[in-house]
Amino acid sequence: MLTRMACALSAFSKAFGALACAVLAVLVTAVVFQRFVMHDTPRWAEELPRLVLVWSAFIGGVACSRERSHLMAGLLPFIVKSPRVLAVVDRINHALIVAGLAALGWAGWQLAQMTMEQMLPAIEVSAGVVYLALPVACALTAVVHVAQFFEPWPPAYADSFPLE
Repeated sequence: MLTRMACALSAFSKAFGALACAVLAVLVTAVVFQRFVMHDTPRWAEELPRLVLVWSAFIGGVACSRERSHLMAGLLPFIVKSPRVLAVVDRINHALIVAGLAALGWAGWQLAQMTMEQMLPAIEVSAGVVYLALPVACALTAVVHVAQFFEPWPPAYADSFPLE
């Protein structure tokens, strides 16, 4: 159940990221055209692309967590040869990540609440909407890591590890 939910969140994250990249490309193209051809910069030229970029970056991290594609040194499997020890370290890693995401998500939620009354002048959207990307992404990513905590070890990418 959790694994299916994590896979669905990853698929949603990829679709959201792809759509956001397309929207960002259109927005930046429109701004460049208006600025250099029409000699008129739209009011939303900075705020709207930034809003789309922030949300796409944070939500995109969900898919990276599911596929374990975040940047990591990956040296532990070369040092520790025991699959059991690696499995324990993997579980501890997921527990620490979930704790960190909870703390970061809580701080992001508080920041979003504090800035909900402030409006972005050009697009007339609450500044809290920008900061809301952090707790939403933390919650989704935490679900992915809880699912990975309960998945069997080694994960799919472990084929490249020199386990004996």
